[in-house]
Amino acid sequence: MLAASVFLGIASTVTYTSCVHDSCKAIICRNGGTCDNELCLCPDGWEGTQCEIRSAQKFVGKYDGQIKVNSLPVRIDTAEVYYANGNDTTSAIEAYFYTRLPEKLVGRAVNDHVVGMGTNGQKVTFKYLGDDKIEVLIDEMVNGERVITNFSGTKRAYNQ
Repeated sequence: MLAASVFLGIASTVTYTSCVHDSCKAIICRNGGTCDNELCLCPDGWEGTQCEIRSAQKFVGKYDGQIKVNSLPVRIDTAEVYYANGNDTTSAIEAYFYTRLPEKLVGRAVNDHVVGMGTNGQKVTFKYLGDDKIEVLIDEMVNGERVITNFSGTKRAYNQ
């Protein structure tokens, strides 16, 4: 009886300690995401608990706000941001500002940032601030002078 009890104790201990809990077994990461310690690690261009949200999605829309160029007075402006080529299966976006028409700005969304170029070679950086707010920085050379343009805007509640 003692031998049987010892055997069962050892067998139970070996069985219990040899089981490895896979914390990612029940987690499904989409769009190339990988699970690590019960969290999805998403590739560039994707986010969300299961990598199900395209990073560009939060940028798409019309924004009303203010634009400031170097030390010039602040002006009211509107920016429109949309998926590149109308294709919502990409993380690429295109944008334009009403005060800078017909210039188009293009870039690729990675998490809360978009870095890209304008049609005239300007460096463009978009930053998503949360609460449907964005900031855009345009850094360019105009006639040999560095020009910095800042736009801050809030997404319209509906497209108008």
